[in-house]
Amino acid sequence: MPGNYKQKFKIFYTSHKKKIFAILRIIVSIGLIAYLVIFRSGFKNFGDFAENFKNINIYFIAAAVAMHLLGIWLSAARWKTLLKAQKANISLGFLSGSFLIGSFFNNLLPTSIGGDIFRTMDVSKKAGISAIKSGSIIVIDRFSGIITAAIYAIISLFLGFTTVGKTTFTIPVVVFFVLSLIIGFILINPAFFKLDRLINRVRFLSKIRQKLKEIYHVFLSFKVYKLALFKAMIFSFALQIAVIASYYFSAKSIGIELSFASFIFIVPIVSIISFLPISIGGAGLRENSLVILMTALGASRETSTASSLIIFAIILFMGIIGAVIYIIRPFVLKQNQDPKQQPKC
Repeated sequence: MPGNYKQKFKIFYTSHKKKIFAILRIIVSIGLIAYLVIFRSGFKNFGDFAENFKNINIYFIAAAVAMHLLGIWLSAARWKTLLKAQKANISLGFLSGSFLIGSFFNNLLPTSIGGDIFRTMDVSKKAGISAIKSGSIIVIDRFSGIITAAIYAIISLFLGFTTVGKTTFTIPVVVFFVLSLIIGFILINPAFFKLDRLINRVRFLSKIRQKLKEIYHVFLSFKVYKLALFKAMIFSFALQIAVIASYYFSAKSIGIELSFASFIFIVPIVSIISFLPISIGGAGLRENSLVILMTALGASRETSTASSLIIFAIILFMGIIGAVIYIIRPFVLKQNQDPKQQPKC
């Protein structure tokens, strides 16, 4: 009975949709990493693979990790700036921990709980604000990073990175930059497009109208908090430099001699590709695109692959730190709570 099978499949798919997509993302991530190491890398055997790491420079690795940690602090500082504008004052320590836990959910767990969803709920509970407001702030936070990446990509064009091999990057970079500016303008100027009227008039939005209105007012409020947006952008520019430096030092640790300017071109493109939601935390996509760009600029396939795996290991390491924080933080917070007053005798 074909109709019966279709009905059963539909019920199964509806019930297990999240698990199916999680499994598919795991398969994509593992497949892309395997493809990179086995086919694209140029390694003939495990001995060749290990040879690349024999003379690794530990000092450059330490610098790469330090830059990654600085990036986490800058991310937390940017987040704190935007939260403070919305009257939610949370310590940098708590936000840094929340960001690391978010990295754990993003990079190590194939769950439907993304890092941004965790951060949304974590801060909502801590600051006593609605999840809608917390999530809207994270959208602004994320998008300030995307706009910064687009600006650095434009800068790379002026540095001469318009064509790599036979591929021209000018048009895609300019299109992405323009789209980023348009969406950014919409986010902080929703009244300009009269989105409030659209929310009120469209019938099928009635069930979520109040939530949409709250999002609308949070976005609208940032037009007033221009100083907070300016500070957030400054943190974003500094954050992007820290990420670029982390990639640069990882490459240097394995003996790659590409210039720092090369990574101003490489990192924004790799970051944008990594946003595609088809793998776990961009794993596989990030490494393959990094190797393609590095080899196109003159690095060998072997060292480029090794460098991409070092970046992968650093990201996993940060996720593990996030997991440890996730486990111990409830106990630390419990100990830091004010002790109950003892009754007087």
